[in-house]
Amino acid sequence: MSGSGMDALELSGRVAVVTGAASGQGRATALRLHRAGAAVAAIDLNAEGLATLGDGILTLALDTSDPDRVAEAFGQIEHSLGPAYILASAAAVWAGWNSIVDMDYDDVERIFRINTFGTLYCVKNAASQMVREGRGGRIIMWSSIAAARGQAGDIPYTGSKAAIEGMARPLAAELAQHEITVNVIAPGAIDTPMLGAADLSFYDTVLPGRRIGTPDEIAELVAWLCSPLSRFVTGAVIPIDGGVASINGPWALANTLHQLEPDLVARMKAALYDDR
Repeated sequence: MSGSGMDALELSGRVAVVTGAASGQGRATALRLHRAGAAVAAIDLNAEGLATLGDGILTLALDTSDPDRVAEAFGQIEHSLGPAYILASAAAVWAGWNSIVDMDYDDVERIFRINTFGTLYCVKNAASQMVREGRGGRIIMWSSIAAARGQAGDIPYTGSKAAIEGMARPLAAELAQHEITVNVIAPGAIDTPMLGAADLSFYDTVLPGRRIGTPDEIAELVAWLCSPLSRFVTGAVIPIDGGVASINGPWALANTLHQLEPDLVARMKAALYDDR
């Protein structure tokens, strides 16, 4: 484990698989778990991004929406590092705002293939190794506050994340007997490449927490969920959003619109309300 002193969330001897690890929340999570002593396997389609993780982390460039490649990758990880004890499944995509009238079926299929089915493929392989090994395990899946809020023009992404939350509950019930916990985190606005070119200064005034979140803050929550400290927490959906989940009513709509750059708001309105 790098650095001086003992990490409060010591994970030495644990094998952690992190997807979406080339950037953003997945990258921060891979580095945090590695710092806690875990043997980390980082998965992403972006090989160049994986290469920046540095020494000591096993990197595998692959598309998690391909079930055969996922199975091969988990076999390689077990051969190289040992069976998975931790799965942090952060890989996800977003295709932008679009009305149901103009929905592109290819975009919908791609979003669900990566966000939902890709996560399920990884869970199946990780859980198989955990059950066979008999030492318990930790599974963390990524949802979004979008799954609980209902933003017009965001049907595919919201649906793909709501499906994650729906899968987590029966998974938690099924795997609890094996001392495997299954939890979902639901981030709000986090400073990652997915936000694109948005003016992040808007978040400083409209979010209840008065600032945007960081990937490192997400990684700290994931690390806690991977540790022995969280062994009685399972089947939970945990918001990490600076208080956005606490907003209701008209103020929620005002916050949602005004936190976005003006050009994006204009494009959303055009997609949803322009005369046809």
